[in-house]
Amino acid sequence: MEDRGLTQPGFEGAGRLVVPLGVVDKPYEQRRDTLYRDFSGAAGHMQIIGGPQSGKSTLLRTIISGFALTHTPHEVQFYGLDFGGGGLSSVAGLPHVGGVASRLDPEKVRRTVAEVHGIMTRREEYFRSTGVDSIATYRRLRARGEISVTEQPWGDVFLVVDGWGNFRSDYEGLESAVVDMAVRGLGYGIHVILTASRSMDVRSNVKDQLVNRLELRLGDTMDSELDRKAAVNVPPGVPGRGLTPEKLHFMAAVPRIDGINSDSDLSEATTAMVREVGRHWPGASAPKVRLLPRELPGHELPAGFAEPRRGVSFAIDEDDLEPVFADFGRDPFFLVFGESESGKSNLLRLFIKQLTERYDGDAAKFFVIDNRRALLDVTPATHLAEYVPMSNGMDHHVDALADLMQRRAPSAEVTARQLRDRSWWQGPDVFVVVDDYDLVSTSSGNPLAKLTEQLPFARDVGVRFIIARNSAGASRAAYEPFLQRMMELGAQGLLLSGDPAEGEVLGARMRPMPPGRGIFVSRQRGKPLVQTGLMPDVHGEAQ
Repeated sequence: MEDRGLTQPGFEGAGRLVVPLGVVDKPYEQRRDTLYRDFSGAAGHMQIIGGPQSGKSTLLRTIISGFALTHTPHEVQFYGLDFGGGGLSSVAGLPHVGGVASRLDPEKVRRTVAEVHGIMTRREEYFRSTGVDSIATYRRLRARGEISVTEQPWGDVFLVVDGWGNFRSDYEGLESAVVDMAVRGLGYGIHVILTASRSMDVRSNVKDQLVNRLELRLGDTMDSELDRKAAVNVPPGVPGRGLTPEKLHFMAAVPRIDGINSDSDLSEATTAMVREVGRHWPGASAPKVRLLPRELPGHELPAGFAEPRRGVSFAIDEDDLEPVFADFGRDPFFLVFGESESGKSNLLRLFIKQLTERYDGDAAKFFVIDNRRALLDVTPATHLAEYVPMSNGMDHHVDALADLMQRRAPSAEVTARQLRDRSWWQGPDVFVVVDDYDLVSTSSGNPLAKLTEQLPFARDVGVRFIIARNSAGASRAAYEPFLQRMMELGAQGLLLSGDPAEGEVLGARMRPMPPGRGIFVSRQRGKPLVQTGLMPDVHGEAQ
């Protein structure tokens, strides 16, 4: 059809999430009917169980192809996690498929789960703000064009997981998000389809939500949840044969449209079908999975003065691809750990740029300790209080800073109102920026140790600390009194690329990552993966 692409004309299930999957045998009626499955109601999630080489991956491709031949990319979108044999990649070119991630691409796996989960959370807010009372109403309004595609580009969204057991073991941290989608998703048009080798691989908290079930030939027929006696009669060595919940035998269709009832040359036939479906669809395809960029120009982040209530932005996160902010008024300590050329000095330059945009020279002053001179001439003269290139010459500067914090400490005469407003002292906020902290804290002593006792009052007296340290020896540095006190006070921080053997730092473990990529650790946001903004390198040094 011209407006629906390569779909079956007159198919009564068009747009209603009813899809043909194969042929079902009804011996008592002496006939065979087309096997349909309806995903529009309570059976909107599906579980497919089958032993090795029983046809699980092929059946998943059949489901996606069945939807592609009966629905438009405007109505349904698919996002796949391929932990099976790589079969889902053959349908990745369909305009209905927004992306397929394999187990060898952890970044895309995380982003795919985050993308679908984000669709659900945003749709929940959309329903609340617009008064949409159900997903059925949403589908109806969208079909009539009362909800525009530009406003809501997604229809019914399917997360397809081929190999649930492998997914759970390799990405245990993502399981909770998929479970949340299985529990809450149907009310917002989010569907989960998964395959597993045994029913025991699917925990009850997920299994109870997967009402729509198909069972292929099992490795051990005693594992059947439908009917053990009937499962024995499913012939081995015939991929695609299985049982329905009604204990009827079915034969799954193959994802091809060339009229050949065989799985021979299936890969080429599926590729040809994908090409034909794409050729007949003139509209927009399913939105693709967005990935964190390898480089994020700093000027693409909100300017330092753009979000005064949220702080200053320094990165975008992997979950929503939205700017990440650091609020130094609420959290005065920010620690950065990373190996050489991981982006530590670049991040300090970005912070200085953002903070000098937010505050004028009378409201903020910078105390910069920079042994390798990576921050030379970065801070504007209007904001620079002291630039210390050598840590052995910083004692009197630290003494002055300690004296400032002592003088600003609240006395017994300070009223409760002054404490709330922090109005008992006057002057600029002071930002202490330390690059290569490991060169400052040496065996001969740490000049900054004089400030340790004053750290609990840093937030009240307007002194903020941004400290970058090499990841080598980071786990030992956590026991150094100055840093240890900051961590005890709830310091937020960023773990850039580093050796996992260092163990947990700030409650997370470093790992090798591209420059600028890191784990942001904070009390408010958890531990999302972020990509920091890239500043122009004025000295020609590595970022």
